[in-house]
Amino acid sequence: MTSVGVYAQTLTLDSCRVAALTNNKTIKEAQMHVKEAEQIKKAAFTKYFPKVDASASAFKSNKDFIDMEIPQMNLPVYDGNPLSLLNPTEFAYFPSTSVQTLDYTNVAMVTAIQPIYTGGKIINGNKLAKLGTEVSKVKLNLSKEEVILKTDQLYWTLVSLKEKKQTLDSYEKLLNNLLKDVNISYNAGLIEKTDVLKVQLKLNEIQADKLKLNNAVSIVKMSLCQHLGIEYSENFDVSDTVVNADNPETLFVAPEQALNNREEYQMLNMAVEAETLKKKMERGEYMPKLAVGVSGMYLDMMDKDNTYGIAFATVTIPLSDWWGGSHKLKEHKIRTEIAKNNLDEKSELMQLQIKKAYMNLIESYNQIQVAELSVEEAKEHLKTITDNYNSGLIAMSDLLEAQAVYIQANDNLTNAKSTYKIRMSEYKRAIGMLQ
Repeated sequence: MTSVGVYAQTLTLDSCRVAALTNNKTIKEAQMHVKEAEQIKKAAFTKYFPKVDASASAFKSNKDFIDMEIPQMNLPVYDGNPLSLLNPTEFAYFPSTSVQTLDYTNVAMVTAIQPIYTGGKIINGNKLAKLGTEVSKVKLNLSKEEVILKTDQLYWTLVSLKEKKQTLDSYEKLLNNLLKDVNISYNAGLIEKTDVLKVQLKLNEIQADKLKLNNAVSIVKMSLCQHLGIEYSENFDVSDTVVNADNPETLFVAPEQALNNREEYQMLNMAVEAETLKKKMERGEYMPKLAVGVSGMYLDMMDKDNTYGIAFATVTIPLSDWWGGSHKLKEHKIRTEIAKNNLDEKSELMQLQIKKAYMNLIESYNQIQVAELSVEEAKEHLKTITDNYNSGLIAMSDLLEAQAVYIQANDNLTNAKSTYKIRMSEYKRAIGMLQ
């Protein structure tokens, strides 16, 4: 993980996103897949060039492969007249002899073959490899979007918990001041002991709530640090507060238009293209193939060595594969239709997802309006109850209830605002505009 010294400070949402994109292991894995795809693409490009092979062989036998005895004989003498060979009168004696040779051979060969036509396999193979690189880059962008979305979710959850803690601290301070007042009133004999106990019990509840809230903050902080790829530290914190939300109508993008921005939509189109290229490559398996080549050979045999140069051309026609190949091509055609059908289905589902994300965003925005109104009403109600309590018109329990309602209204507003921030990130992710 990254050294904690770099991040032992307060981070903004943007700096958290940068840390996540830099350190997150999912991103690193996706980046390695891009590099892998680029190497596959480079390997496919080499198929355009001649294939060069070198070979060498040697053998030594314990016996000569040519081992024969030539008997003695009288050979006719040729005097220049071919007719004299029919009835020779002069002979030359040839003694018997033995021939023993070819007990070793050394051969070295270098061959270069240049494909001229392969039924489109090389061209389409390179297109498929290039498409694979593009798919890996789209997957990388998709991983980045997922990482950013999770970063936003954890970040705004932590901000929300921090604001709730501040609200709880304010409530605790208010109760402590109230406890001082009721103790004074109790000591003066103006109120019953039960009023003091009610305030004290409420303070005990606050302590229990603070403990739960502090644990929740620690857990979210640890989750966020792990997601960002940094070490957890007590010094780590986030800087933002849940501010007022802008009207989401300014972000609206028509679902059919937003579809083109989605990485998933790009991948579905690439899947159709990939199946088309695979079908073309399969067709190339059953097309004639033409290649030309040159070869150089060194031959050392029977105490003689020679060097040979050879030029050649080959034509291959896979006649027996056409029957089975026709079914293979139909199979690829069906796979292409499946990919197109999948594109249509997933496109419809993504448009529904975009619509749902926007509806959730609108709902969250309206929840903020309702929560803000509730806070104002709870604040006014608390002021009235406090005035009545100070005037001795109502009981302590009514004041404590009004305070609890006001605190709950503030918590609901904090929840609504943090939820809106998360829903906004989810909507931007749905329309392909999160990065």
